[in-house]
Amino acid sequence: MKSKVKMIIWPIIYLVLIINVCISFILVFRSYYFRSIFVFGSSMEPTLKGAQERVDYGIIDDHKNAIDNLKRFQIVTTYYPFPNSSDYIGGYVHGGNNVINEDEASYKIKRVYGFPGETIRFEIDLDRYQSIRDCSDAEMYTESVQDTAQKCIKVFTKKTGDLNFTEHTIKFKRKINVHRIPSYHEFEYELGDDEYWVMGDNYSSSSDCFSQYPKQPIYYDNIVGVLIAIEGTCKISASDDPGSHEGTKKSYKCTERKRHFPVFY
Repeated sequence: MKSKVKMIIWPIIYLVLIINVCISFILVFRSYYFRSIFVFGSSMEPTLKGAQERVDYGIIDDHKNAIDNLKRFQIVTTYYPFPNSSDYIGGYVHGGNNVINEDEASYKIKRVYGFPGETIRFEIDLDRYQSIRDCSDAEMYTESVQDTAQKCIKVFTKKTGDLNFTEHTIKFKRKINVHRIPSYHEFEYELGDDEYWVMGDNYSSSSDCFSQYPKQPIYYDNIVGVLIAIEGTCKISASDDPGSHEGTKKSYKCTERKRHFPVFY
């Protein structure tokens, strides 16, 4: 009888030990390989939450290999190179000594639309737009109007030397101000050798390449990392600790974390 009990108990003990070792390895790997970030602001709604009482937090891969192998519509964190950005004390100009002082800057979370050497183009479906152009502010963000608005704006790219544009299927949700849709029609931008086009999913309120005046790209050396997963929610609070750094200005800290099952990107 005792031998039968041992035959049952010992495999269970070994299994528990193996599981604990695996979990420990994963946690150590996550802590040392990835960087923690949290979402701050509404520019990635409805995909990511950053303007509510509790915001999303997760991890990015900030290794060169991840950045070099970016795929279209992946989500990245990026410093802005725009001299008029409010995130920089004294502004920032591309070229020369491109060193970012993280004490002064915060980085944004955006989605990559265009890559170096491509021409990016936006067009709108005029028939669909006509069907919603006169909607009221109260109707603008209803599901039916937003569904039509998202289908209105189409994204195309072509590589240098190509004659024709390729349309890209957009599978993620966007939040669109209906009355701003005409500004996208037939807009084109030719990206240079180290230039990327990034935008937030909240087309109605996002500081990004399209919303700048004049419209302009970011650069390779502005990209911090690629979003891997959102792991939970937290509250953002001010921090007096000059060493705290979790994704935005060092004066902010992600507190009261609540984990959920990771959502991978």
